Amino acid sequence: MKKGLIVAFVLILAVVFTLPVFSGGEKEAASGTKKDLVIGKIPITMEANYHQAHVKHLIAYAKEAYGADVTVIDGEFSSDVAMSAVETFIAQGVDGILLHSIDEKVIDSMAKESLRADIPIVTFYIPTASRSVPHIQINEAETSFQMGVAAAKKWKEWYPDQPIYIGVIDYLTVEIVQKHRTGPFIAGVMSIDPSAQVVSKLEGSASVNKAMEAMQDMLQAHPEVNIVYGANADHALGALAALENAGRGKAENGKCLTEIVVGTDGTEGELLKVYDPSSSMKITQGLQPAVNAKAEMDMLMKIINGQVPRDEWLELDTYDKFISYWDTPIEDAQEFISYQYFSDVDLKEAIASK
Repeated sequence: MKKGLIVAFVLILAVVFTLPVFSGGEKEAASGTKKDLVIGKIPITMEANYHQAHVKHLIAYAKEAYGADVTVIDGEFSSDVAMSAVETFIAQGVDGILLHSIDEKVIDSMAKESLRADIPIVTFYIPTASRSVPHIQINEAETSFQMGVAAAKKWKEWYPDQPIYIGVIDYLTVEIVQKHRTGPFIAGVMSIDPSAQVVSKLEGSASVNKAMEAMQDMLQAHPEVNIVYGANADHALGALAALENAGRGKAENGKCLTEIVVGTDGTEGELLKVYDPSSSMKITQGLQPAVNAKAEMDMLMKIINGQVPRDEWLELDTYDKFISYWDTPIEDAQEFISYQYFSDVDLKEAIASK
């Protein structure tokens, strides 16, 4: 009798310890071997240095922190391409999707399709129109405003009798860029000089060449422009190249002669110009690809693990770094690009040997 009870108890324990193997469903195989997570990542474009660094950080962090593999499909700055990528990931049966695309309404459709397939999705920078899934937002308004203030103060310090004329190379149709970047930057300038005028806003797309052409057109129509804002690194560097080709874009010991150029991203290319005392590009805000990649991966894992609902709005903010020639030591900028952008360029050496 006693022997029979012991056998029965052992059988019960065997059943109990076997249950998790099957209750894990898609996450665990019947053999008890846990299946590696596969995450689908859709960046808005892989042409930009920021997104290249973001993806690189994401792949490393997902593997290190969660043992997850990341598959990347370039969104190519196209809603159609991003939608196709979502459909591809759904067909592959990935465990989660990280999405950065351009149109809130189309992102809504992508999110709904993913949820119908029982695949959690996290949006980045541009949310769903209906605010229906968890979202990671770079809150750039504060640093954008700060850049406008810094540019206006310097111009008024140097040229107190010259009116401020603002020119912008922009993503004209991307509402969130206007909300977080361009709008606050202009407001920052106006807070110092309410008489400042925006004389031109032109489309830069996601291209240095397009931004360069736009700046050339701006100079033809408005040569008086003296504060130039580029809504990303390509916009700012393209605008600066056009200014340099026109014999402008210069500074003497950090004092800008004809305009101050301001950027956004904080890439190696930008910082080489920001810290060059002979260049008129002097301010940017550094996006943090490592911080942002970790934030979106952590959020997705919380959904997968049941800590956060997959079909409810939750916004988590991350922030940029204000960087200027006058206010940020070059050593801090060096540390920033070495870590955030995997840069092996020595800013001091590169600028000194120019």
